[in-house]
Amino acid sequence: MAQAEIQKLQAATAWDSKGKKLGDVNDVHLEKESGIPAWVTVSLGLLNSRKHYVPLANSRFEGDDLHLAWTRKEISDAPNANSSIELSPEEETALIDHYGLRDGADA
Repeated sequence: MAQAEIQKLQAATAWDSKGKKLGDVNDVHLEKESGIPAWVTVSLGLLNSRKHYVPLANSRFEGDDLHLAWTRKEISDAPNANSSIELSPEEETALIDHYGLRDGADA
């Protein structure tokens, strides 16, 4: 993925799987081996400063909107990951388990 595409993704507005606006994408996190975007972080609302990690699996990008494959509740209930630069293996495993990403459907 080209740097310009990653920047466009980072500037996107995130929507949940039910079409509800979540907010702006904060960060795009790349898969280590391939360099392909695997996760984004979003903050849910003005008062919610916590960044929630959301996998890009099964999501779609349309114009300036990123439609994620998860509901707001699934995202808000995700395990907290404190890493702003790179997820630790433990954080990534907890998130993969939470979102049910297994059997080759990795983030």
